[in-house]
Amino acid sequence: MKKAISNILFIVYAVIAIFVTVCLLSYNDYKVTEFGNNSLLLITDNSLEPRFKKGDLVIVDKSVKARTGRKAFFYEKGDTQIDVKLGTVEAMEKVTETETTYTFEGSLKKSSQYVIGTVDGAKVIPTVGGILSVLESKWGFLFLIVMPSLLAFIYQITVVVTEIRESKNN
Repeated sequence: MKKAISNILFIVYAVIAIFVTVCLLSYNDYKVTEFGNNSLLLITDNSLEPRFKKGDLVIVDKSVKARTGRKAFFYEKGDTQIDVKLGTVEAMEKVTETETTYTFEGSLKKSSQYVIGTVDGAKVIPTVGGILSVLESKWGFLFLIVMPSLLAFIYQITVVVTEIRESKNN
């Protein structure tokens, strides 16, 4: 029974470690995880309330295109970082076959490369964003993924060395 529980815990840990690593490897230029047409937005502050709360994980489907009158997520470059903002699309201007310029409230213009997707194509998972945010941070990844893996590796090396010594003594 004890062995089964430890095996289950190890499998859960391994799945979490692999998932977090894949999320980090799937970052785009704006440090947002992308899987195909889906972007994983981690809500880290209260700027998108009341609809989205701090700690939410919002999965945005990029294939649902923004239209006039709809709320859409977009990247906003600040002084030191790039934030995800939410705004209502007031106008759209097709520039080329693949490029559209969106005008948000307040005459803010954004190229389609900065528009993530609409609220209509978003799914919210409460609390998971806060957990994933900690796991994806440099210290969280170090202490929850790298260190335990390193300790397990060192333990296995000591087991192998002990077995080699015992076989030489026999």
